[in-house]
Amino acid sequence: MTIRKESRIPLSVHLDNLEARCLEENLTLQNILEIFGTEGHHVLIIFLTIPFLQPIPLPGLSTLFGFLIVVVASLAYLRKPPWIPKKWAEKKIEAKIVTQIAESSKRIFVKLAFMIHPRLNFLFQGPFRSINTLLVIANAILLALPLPVPFSNAIPAWMILFQTLAHLEEDGLFVILSYIQTAICLMYFLLIAKGIGTGFDLIGSWS
Repeated sequence: MTIRKESRIPLSVHLDNLEARCLEENLTLQNILEIFGTEGHHVLIIFLTIPFLQPIPLPGLSTLFGFLIVVVASLAYLRKPPWIPKKWAEKKIEAKIVTQIAESSKRIFVKLAFMIHPRLNFLFQGPFRSINTLLVIANAILLALPLPVPFSNAIPAWMILFQTLAHLEEDGLFVILSYIQTAICLMYFLLIAKGIGTGFDLIGSWS
């Protein structure tokens, strides 16, 4: 699956259209979905991932966007058009925030574009197709957790970004990077869980 096969419109065009609409009004998630088109799953996932690539967690936004990524990734796997529940579809996002995400998306894609090209195609076929989708969903669920811990959004978000970029250009190297990032993510969240468990043990010992 490549962006040309799926949406036939370059990522930059989608993002330019987003910025143009933001000059007129605040956009709903349904507006954003319409701009990306009925088959732009991976482009939409990039948009939903970009705000979390920095270390500061965004608990409210990450919960919404994390579950949206789960929905979009599942529909991409089933080869169905993107869809989001009506309650979420009508949620408005400030034009300033959408513009910042669009500009950040363009900067990241420009910086990485020279590195991305088709290779290791077998990592998109057979069981790997299911594995890739399951890992994206698992990391999106971790992203959705409302944890006020530095990097708790960023670490799963980078994995999702690597997977999405991989699918845009069928670049198996970025699939491998996403697997490495998943291992890092697992270790990080296990440390968080251990820290929480230790905290409860201390509280119990004081009572």
